[in-house]
Amino acid sequence: MSHRLPPFPVNRRLALLALAGMAAQLAGCGGGSSAGLDSGGTGSFTSGTVTGLGSIIVGGVRYEDRGAQVVRSDGGAVSALRVGMVVSVQGSPISAPPGAGDLPTATAERITYASEWAGPAGTVDPQSGTFTVLGQTVQVRANTVFDGAAMQLDALDASMFVEVYGYLDTRTGRLFATRVESGTAAPSSYQLSGTVAAFDPDARRFRLGTAVIDAGGLALPAGLADGRLVRVRLATRRTDAAWTATRIDLRDADAQALADADGADVEVEGKVTSFTSVQRFSVNGLPVDARAAQVEGSFTLGASVEVHGRSVDGVIVASRVEVEDESEIEQREYEFYGTVSDLDTAARRFTLRGQVFVYTQATRFEDGVTLADGAYVKVKAARIAGRWVVSRVESGR
Repeated sequence: MSHRLPPFPVNRRLALLALAGMAAQLAGCGGGSSAGLDSGGTGSFTSGTVTGLGSIIVGGVRYEDRGAQVVRSDGGAVSALRVGMVVSVQGSPISAPPGAGDLPTATAERITYASEWAGPAGTVDPQSGTFTVLGQTVQVRANTVFDGAAMQLDALDASMFVEVYGYLDTRTGRLFATRVESGTAAPSSYQLSGTVAAFDPDARRFRLGTAVIDAGGLALPAGLADGRLVRVRLATRRTDAAWTATRIDLRDADAQALADADGADVEVEGKVTSFTSVQRFSVNGLPVDARAAQVEGSFTLGASVEVHGRSVDGVIVASRVEVEDESEIEQREYEFYGTVSDLDTAARRFTLRGQVFVYTQATRFEDGVTLADGAYVKVKAARIAGRWVVSRVESGR
């Protein structure tokens, strides 16, 4: 099997920013700033998977995250940001790439993130690329990042507990995993998210997929009703065939970060979680007005999309909507900037940002860059059989 990996796809925003950067360079000293493509945006709001570190890369933008406020919207303890986590970033306007092959840049001011499901691993089916958590199905992609006790799907078993990041498919009830953290110690609470069904306000119960949720003595969120997207913390023991909730959050509340970034240029990627028409829908619970947008491809509930536009009163007023192909999503690589250590040329491996990488004869070393302990490099890599396999090494900046 060849380990030659496809290049990281260049999205349209990156291409436009690159052209803007070239225009600014051609303008010389008389040229203006190319930040935000002179779109007039007051900042940026980007929501999607962390696809790189050094600082963090989200939506094809390299965000400097030193000094950013980091918040978990699911009530969990804040930890270091890792590849595969799904985040929303409020930041400065986006600047054009500083050089050829570089990414657009911005400074993150606030980063919000949360996992979706947490609990004991259930049935694992490597052939279908799935496993279950609390009776709900997790779909694993080829580039899903595994970390902890199980570094790939076929190493996961029912003795382990997992925390899963990803995108909900509200059409099927599945969670498309971008990151799976596993361990043998039980967490202090479990977690599920999904669309409320069979809500009984008198009994204070509702369903998330096949799970029955009992609100217990919690105050119910205003507006809780069938069809609302929620994230629920659960006690680790069932009572009366139901899970007892210890915290219930409307996922619509995640849109507060979007509202706080009013006027910002927006890029959001994820699943269509509610759908009225191609002009009115939500992505990851964030409302989209696409009446004036250029729509590339056809889609409905559960589709993977990328939306570009502007934040206006808590709504994404879209200028462009792109339907994403699942096979292209699975081929995406991750990108790391950092200092090489523990280089072992015999084993063809090294450490960078706490991760062990392996390189092969197919790995490309650009511009004469040489691996050496202490060298600062940019690495593009993919997850293959539980390892980070490097496709390209370049000089870092």
